[in-house]
Amino acid sequence: MQYCVAHMQATSWDDLRFFLAVARHGTLATAARELGVNASTAGRRIQALEKSLRVRLFLRTREGLRPSAAGEQLRQRLAKLEPELSRLVGGALTPAEAVAGTVRIATTEALAAYLVDRGLCALKEEHPGLVLELLGGNRPVDLARGEADMAIRVTKPEGASLKVRQLQAQAFGVYGAPGYLRQRGRPRSERELNGHDLVVVGGELGALPEARWMEKQQGARIVLRTNSMPALMAAVRKGLGLAVLPAGWAQVETELERLFDVPELPRRPMWLVIQPEAWERAAVRVVAARLRELLDPG
Repeated sequence: MQYCVAHMQATSWDDLRFFLAVARHGTLATAARELGVNASTAGRRIQALEKSLRVRLFLRTREGLRPSAAGEQLRQRLAKLEPELSRLVGGALTPAEAVAGTVRIATTEALAAYLVDRGLCALKEEHPGLVLELLGGNRPVDLARGEADMAIRVTKPEGASLKVRQLQAQAFGVYGAPGYLRQRGRPRSERELNGHDLVVVGGELGALPEARWMEKQQGARIVLRTNSMPALMAAVRKGLGLAVLPAGWAQVETELERLFDVPELPRRPMWLVIQPEAWERAAVRVVAARLRELLDPG
């Protein structure tokens, strides 16, 4: 239990409220009804808490969910704090603390689509008063000037006052559509790209390492350059050519096939950056936690 308590600082207080409800009722369904969410949401919050604390909190029995030894000790420690937890995340919150209102997230056009596809908007099921505003574009926003509450960037931002967290680094691979591969063959290495058509990021994205790597492929033909990742993805899906994609984005495009890795391209981390004043809002903290779940699952 001491190990569990040592990790409490990284734990969401809202997750602890879910823990107490499940410990009290013994089932996810009953706890979910009490908290006004569905059972799958309650289950996901318990899993997030167990992952954060690195300990199993519940045992599944015939009678329902029973706290493990560590879970029981945590329940006892939190029992006296439950009224304060309810005040922090329940109906007694001040407007600044409530999980409601608009949260503006600046990111690239591609990542905006990726986040919607991965289920970011499901937060509305847990917090009906929450409104998400996704600002997709390649131009960096100025958080200090209030252009957004938070941003997801592929370069580390500067600014001592900003709250910054590095997210999982992405590896790169070469991908193609099944139709293209049936007609043109399946290259298994950089050498075998000779004679193939390529779709490449361009414009302000043309300086990225993956763009430079594609541009230098001898014997390959570039058929499209674009600064729009959705346009690039549409071209690859249509069989126009092959493209280099980060692994996380390619996971969304389940119809594309991974041909080979590009180890010479360095893994690219992403950065979650939050405006300091925005961090004071509970809604911003909740959205930030969900973004970390989606973009940094490890």
